[in-house]
Amino acid sequence: MTGLAVAMDVAALGFFAAFVFLVTRKETVPGDEGGRTAAMLLIAVSLALLSVSLWSLP
Repeated sequence: MTGLAVAMDVAALGFFAAFVFLVTRKETVPGDEGGRTAAMLLIAVSLALLSVSLWSLP
């Protein structure tokens, strides 16, 4: 289960990195972006929280 927890944390870091990239890019974000940045952050947080219980399993 530790491997699954690591994979979920790595995926969460990837989504968080994509969120940071989208927020900090220099060009203007179009109005029809559709909440993509919020979705990236929410997916990252949920994956990180879901993996917490897996770390305690043997």
